[in-house]
Amino acid sequence: MARDQKYDVLFEPIQIGPKTMKNRFYQVPHCNGAGSERPGTQAAFRGMKAEGGWGGICTEACSIDHQADTSPSVLASLWDEGDVINLRHMCDTLHKWGALAGVELWHMGAATANLETRAAPSSPTQSTSDWSIATYSHEADEYEIAELQDRYVEAAKRAVQAGFDIVYVYGSHGVLPVQFLSRFHNNRTDKYGGSFENRARFWMETIEKVKHGINDDAALCVRISVDQVMGPDGVQAQDDGIKFVKLATERGLVDLWDLNISTFAEWGEDAGPSRFYKSNHQAPFTRGFKEAANVPVINVGRFTSPDDMAQVINSGQADIIGAARPSIADPFLPRKIDEGRTDDIRECIGCNICISRWERGAAMVCTQNATANEEYRRGWHPEEFDQVEDAGSVLVVGAGPAGMECARVLGMRGYDVHLCESENEIGGHVRDLVRYPGMAEWGRITSYGKGQIDKLKNVEVHTSTLLDTDDVLNYGADKVVLCTGSRWAIDGFSHVSMAPVPGIDASA
Repeated sequence: MARDQKYDVLFEPIQIGPKTMKNRFYQVPHCNGAGSERPGTQAAFRGMKAEGGWGGICTEACSIDHQADTSPSVLASLWDEGDVINLRHMCDTLHKWGALAGVELWHMGAATANLETRAAPSSPTQSTSDWSIATYSHEADEYEIAELQDRYVEAAKRAVQAGFDIVYVYGSHGVLPVQFLSRFHNNRTDKYGGSFENRARFWMETIEKVKHGINDDAALCVRISVDQVMGPDGVQAQDDGIKFVKLATERGLVDLWDLNISTFAEWGEDAGPSRFYKSNHQAPFTRGFKEAANVPVINVGRFTSPDDMAQVINSGQADIIGAARPSIADPFLPRKIDEGRTDDIRECIGCNICISRWERGAAMVCTQNATANEEYRRGWHPEEFDQVEDAGSVLVVGAGPAGMECARVLGMRGYDVHLCESENEIGGHVRDLVRYPGMAEWGRITSYGKGQIDKLKNVEVHTSTLLDTDDVLNYGADKVVLCTGSRWAIDGFSHVSMAPVPGIDASA
């Protein structure tokens, strides 16, 4: 099926410094729990997106050296040759599909826990952390500032050795460079504090040194929270945010701008859940920056609709569509648009389980894409399924999210599937959830599952079909999968009491 011409703008190549990206789809930096320690998982996870058509794909935050220790969180690092070797695997995998590889160089300043290396973190002003527990930084003197900048440069050179095409000097979400820029974190009285020009100095000098260090071997990107959503105490879009972009543009230092909002402690303002934030919710903050930047600009906004994406480009809001969560939910989103299969897009629902799992120290998962982060360990693919010879019949009992996905995958593999649901519609508890305020987008779980099942002639759906044990055993299927979910405890039972609580009855 041919691509709709109104989406052609999304597939136009774009020059980013010395590099050319094949289209306008870019996976912005996001964590997945693999870091540099699991190169197979990292390469396969990001590589699946490259196979799916994303033109540029970035790592998560990548620590520049041991004084930016990421523990207990699992992030990437470029401390030494071992990290270069591990991350080169990711770069090689992306290049195989014609995608650019980006790396987000990271130092968290006052919020660097350093629980593994026990190094005392440096920051603009001595402080505790608003993110990491029991973390205490010291104010870096000018000698230490020069050392910090040199560490960025050395990490950038290692990034080039690994094969990265785009090198970030990451400064959004309250990390070190924006700590210097922000009035809230920077109380210095020397040449690195006070006026805007002084507060911008550390970041600007670091960008300049990294730019010189990588020459034309890679493009230089700056990721900036143009507004920290803190009022005048922090960076504001039409004050320090736009002034910083203009200053860097005047000096010709930046090849690509990756714009967002928030601090790390208020990350939800950036990665907003769908219950409170709809697609493109950051536009009021980022509009106008493209004109100031004079180089390509990325915007994020949990974009899942190709119409919305084309509008962002055509309106002049941005040059490149940035996505983290939508690229997890559907690594093949660009290819589906290109092939005219927009109804096959598995849209992100904005539940943020990907983020919440990582913040607990676990590997990332996705409600919509069960294969996410299992591409290497289990060999799972979101679009391709091994065909079964002499496939028999399977009875799937229960047509909630698990039952629908089970029936879809079994159908794709060639089984004769009967999906039975006791209610008069499929969808399970999601049908109740979507009735709550702001929860409508969670209905994408049901609409996607139903739409895909309807295309499979070997999957029959039987609603209003309540089966007991005898019904299941006598159904005649070769295999049975129970997807009947669970029920709320109505008597107060929990891990605290390990027994019902007298007087509690929520059955009514």
